[in-house]
Amino acid sequence: MELLKKLSQTPGISGREERIRALIKAELEKLADEVRVDAIGNVIALKKGKSGGKKVMISGHMDEIGFIVSQIEEKGFLRLSPVGGLDPRNLVAQRVIVHGREDLRGIMMPAIKPVHIITAEEAKAPLKISDLYVDLGLTQEETEKLVRI
Repeated sequence: MELLKKLSQTPGISGREERIRALIKAELEKLADEVRVDAIGNVIALKKGKSGGKKVMISGHMDEIGFIVSQIEEKGFLRLSPVGGLDPRNLVAQRVIVHGREDLRGIMMPAIKPVHIITAEEAKAPLKISDLYVDLGLTQEETEKLVRI
């Protein structure tokens, strides 16, 4: 269970798999006869079996869906661009970790009108990723020091 926890908690957004790759490689080195990383970042491990035995290949992916920061707003809020398919309805009020100069904790919030002042038509409109932002609880200046675009 401890390994599953480490794998689940290690970031690996598509295109930024360095941390998860290092963890997987280190874990496989304990079990396999050979472990290498190819030119495009795949981790390949070989465990030798008995002569004449069946060969088995296990394949999977280590990347995950997520976001990249596309903008830092005046009040320090972050606007995001998705990496992978995400349903914005599942993201409201979710805790997030922003991997900047250090890992920063924030909350995903909708930048929409409060329910008591929206029109019936606005209430029916689907939530979009562009309606969401991350609040780190930092000023714009603090955020700009810690987060890259």
